[in-house]
Amino acid sequence: MGNKLKEVTYLTIKNLKNNDIILPGEYSTHFANIARDMEVDITNEEVVLKDLHQNCERMDKIVKNTSDSLDSIHDSTKKAQVAIVNKDEASLASITNELSEMQKQIKFLQKELFSDALTGAYNRKWFADYYLDDGKFQNDGKMAFIDLNKFKIINDTHGHLLGDLVLKYLVKFLQKELAYEGVNVMRYAGDEFMVLFSASAVQRINVEEKMNEAQIKLAKQKLKSTKVNDLQFSFSYGLVDFKTNDTSDNILEIADELMYENKQKNR
Repeated sequence: MGNKLKEVTYLTIKNLKNNDIILPGEYSTHFANIARDMEVDITNEEVVLKDLHQNCERMDKIVKNTSDSLDSIHDSTKKAQVAIVNKDEASLASITNELSEMQKQIKFLQKELFSDALTGAYNRKWFADYYLDDGKFQNDGKMAFIDLNKFKIINDTHGHLLGDLVLKYLVKFLQKELAYEGVNVMRYAGDEFMVLFSASAVQRINVEEKMNEAQIKLAKQKLKSTKVNDLQFSFSYGLVDFKTNDTSDNILEIADELMYENKQKNR
């Protein structure tokens, strides 16, 4: 079921990728229609429905807070215009403080909008807005496409709460091991992640060496929780170069093939 759901997710995003704004209801409808056409039963997929519900609530909250911030900026702008006309320095000072606080709120909302709710890694909207332009890369760099090994077994054996813990741990591990300027970790879908290396980062570090070291180091570590002692897990990855104007779909396809080759090699 996991692979089928990934395919449904991929086709849903592919169909909607040209939309400037994707509302939760629109995503849900497309997902359900594609699942039906592919004869994938999602009625009992509690995890899928839970994640979708949580994402909808989170997006609704971000939209509301953004709207409130824009209303506040509009009100402050009108007050500022009046204060300037009246040369009211006290009011202008107060408005300046208000705008400073709203600027902090807007930065927080931007972080929320571009962050994966579970792991804190960047999300696909960040990828689309900052790395891509109409589905094409805006700059040169490298991409490591990561897939956790036997993640379904972890979920089925220990439950989704521990599975979530593994995903969070992976992101923190990658961010720590690859803590270089111009290196960003992104959650692609489910247990699939990307590490994106800018052109400047590629010049400064040996990316292939660093990814190999991270892969080996994680496989040797043991994760402990209240329910499980000494849980070990690992990942496979495909590393590929991308150039300005390369299509993301083509690069992802190559990276995915390399990742499966890496997975077979390390079995």
